Amino acid sequence: MKQKLKKLGCFILLIVPFFAIGQKNKYKAANTLLELGLVVDSNLHFTHSQSKQLMIVWDSLYDIGKKLQISNTLSDQIWEQLIQQEIKWANAKKQTETSTKLNYYLAHVYHSQKLFSKSIPIQIQLIQKNQYLSKIQLQKTYSKLEKAYVQTNELNKALALRKKRLANGLTEGSYDLYQDFELHELALKDFLLYDKSKFGKIVDQYKYYRILGVMYLEVGKIDSAQKYFSIGLQLCEYNIQLTNLKLPNNIHLANKTSFQGYLGRCYMEEGKYENAIQLLLIDISQSDVDANNKIFKMIHLANCYIQVHDIQNAKKYILQIDRLTKKKEDKRMIIRVAELKSKFYNHTNQFDSAYAYANQYIALKAAQTESIIKNQAILLLSDIETDARKKDLIVTKAKLDKERSEKRAQIAFLWASIIVTLMACISLVLIFINNIQKTHTRLLIDQKNEENSILLKELHHRVKNNLQVIYSLINLQKRRLETPELNHSLSMVQNRIKTMSLVHQNLHENESFKDVNLDTYINTITDYLKSLYLNEEKQITMQIAIDKQIELSMDRSITIGLLINEIVSNSLKYAFKGRLSGMISIDVKYIQDGYQMKISDDGVGFIPDKIMSKSLGMYLIKNLIKQLQGKYEVENQNGMTYIIYFKA
Repeated sequence: MKQKLKKLGCFILLIVPFFAIGQKNKYKAANTLLELGLVVDSNLHFTHSQSKQLMIVWDSLYDIGKKLQISNTLSDQIWEQLIQQEIKWANAKKQTETSTKLNYYLAHVYHSQKLFSKSIPIQIQLIQKNQYLSKIQLQKTYSKLEKAYVQTNELNKALALRKKRLANGLTEGSYDLYQDFELHELALKDFLLYDKSKFGKIVDQYKYYRILGVMYLEVGKIDSAQKYFSIGLQLCEYNIQLTNLKLPNNIHLANKTSFQGYLGRCYMEEGKYENAIQLLLIDISQSDVDANNKIFKMIHLANCYIQVHDIQNAKKYILQIDRLTKKKEDKRMIIRVAELKSKFYNHTNQFDSAYAYANQYIALKAAQTESIIKNQAILLLSDIETDARKKDLIVTKAKLDKERSEKRAQIAFLWASIIVTLMACISLVLIFINNIQKTHTRLLIDQKNEENSILLKELHHRVKNNLQVIYSLINLQKRRLETPELNHSLSMVQNRIKTMSLVHQNLHENESFKDVNLDTYINTITDYLKSLYLNEEKQITMQIAIDKQIELSMDRSITIGLLINEIVSNSLKYAFKGRLSGMISIDVKYIQDGYQMKISDDGVGFIPDKIMSKSLGMYLIKNLIKQLQGKYEVENQNGMTYIIYFKA
């Protein structure tokens, strides 16, 4: 009995200090809320509904220093408790608008904690009820939902969401998506085209230099990464010295230590682990309110300790990482932790544990890599970059048109003043002035038409070049691959990119910037495919019969080009096995209300039902015909024949 009482007494002595600390933290949080105009009881519950003031407080804190200032003010757990209480009251009163707006802030809290299973359903509902959100809130909801899909390895959903954001004007660049899809060179290129003036606020300037430094780090340009991290660090130090800024000093200090941590990563890449450890420790010591930054920097720190054989400190930080990542749902974070533990246990000769974590890392990394490669191809074939470039050119053209319009208005006003003044004097002067105006207007119209032609020509030239860059990047990737199947898949992707590129080449080289001559375009495609698949021994004749007057829009031409690419490629690869000669025919002609396109070969043919069930090529053919709003027939006698009908 005495032993039990003694143990109970020890337990109470241990619990009391923690209880006292908890009460002290609650008292501090209650005072903070009171200063912000929010009244709570001793358990940090609202005494009455204060939803409007709660949202005003959040927005004002976010405007000062983004999420960092919100976390500096109160913990995520307290924000969650307060917002949930207000949502419960709003739902009870059937206040849909208030409830929706409060859920926007709750999703923000869950997202920052990487509790994606909670944040994603709320964000999907917010998009469905977007009439209650401001444009900025809707932009942030889309952005965070896309990032959540990336971090849970649902890249197809992230890509679909980005297309929707671009279509609705809720984003402009694609650099962050390229970064998430590990297309780091493209990400850097796209970010460098971004308008730097959009990063006007001090916190946005910090973000700009941090993103740029990370991108250079990811492409292996350590010197450039150090340069931009150092610029960001110097900007923080400069702002800390100023006393008249509205931004609290803790924002500058947090960003300063973050830049020091990133410089530590640069040292780590250079193998200067002792230097890296010093800077990473500084960053971690100031990252209590940014748990995600703290976790990633601890992973780098533990790796450094392993490299310098400091096992005790490596173990210390791995245990802290375990505690901090316990409820996290970020798969990319989980992969890094598994890799770290595998290295640690291997270094300490605990091979069973090393093997277990290595297996976990390999499985997760393989799933992530498979998803990335699959969706990289979709991203490169999509028109995200083209749309972005078109948008840039349209905006530029609109600005030029506005300036010309203002100049014409000024000139017209000047001439009108002169005419009014001299009207009573000399009619000859009026006639002369009128003639000058007509000539001037005609010249302006001619000049504008010429400039529009140049803009359109430049547009097609840029798109062609961008597609060629993607083609070349895939070539580089192919050289690193040892898997024939994956190499073959990437070659097929290259063919489709080349087909789209040829349309823009055709438009760039001809006087018409809107319509594509189908005969010239198809002949160019077939010449390219022959050079790709045939050699001197194998002679396959291409018989092409197309009305030279047929011209189609760019979009329809690309679709037809992709169709011909798929069908003719299949014929060249499979139809003439064991033969050195053969014929492929392509015939396009007018029929009533549209066109008939017939593509045939005299090869071995195939069984349609067996191929269509599993062939990506047939899947593409069917969907491309659907885009043309057409229909098709397949004949399998004396070779293979596709007959495709589509409207004019």
